[in-house]
Amino acid sequence: MSEKTKSQAEKNYHEHIASLPCVLCTALETQQRTATAVHHIREGQGWSQRASHWLVCALCHDCHQGPNGIHGDRTLLNILKLKELDLLAFTIEAANK
Repeated sequence: MSEKTKSQAEKNYHEHIASLPCVLCTALETQQRTATAVHHIREGQGWSQRASHWLVCALCHDCHQGPNGIHGDRTLLNILKLKELDLLAFTIEAANK
């Protein structure tokens, strides 16, 4: 999907997702230490593509951009044998509680 401006509905959704606890910290049963951010999933996307603004996960900064996070070496995902689609499912579940 090409980069595009977020609609108001997408902005509202991102605000809601950012208000949730980190789904990876929750799965790891660890204390979240940093604020939750919105991560666009990469699975199924080309090298420079970004997923739809609706396909996002609730991740704290450490799990998102930390050295062991999604944009790091992915150790945290590998510990639990999870994929980004699992995190997306956890996020959708949390968003609808």
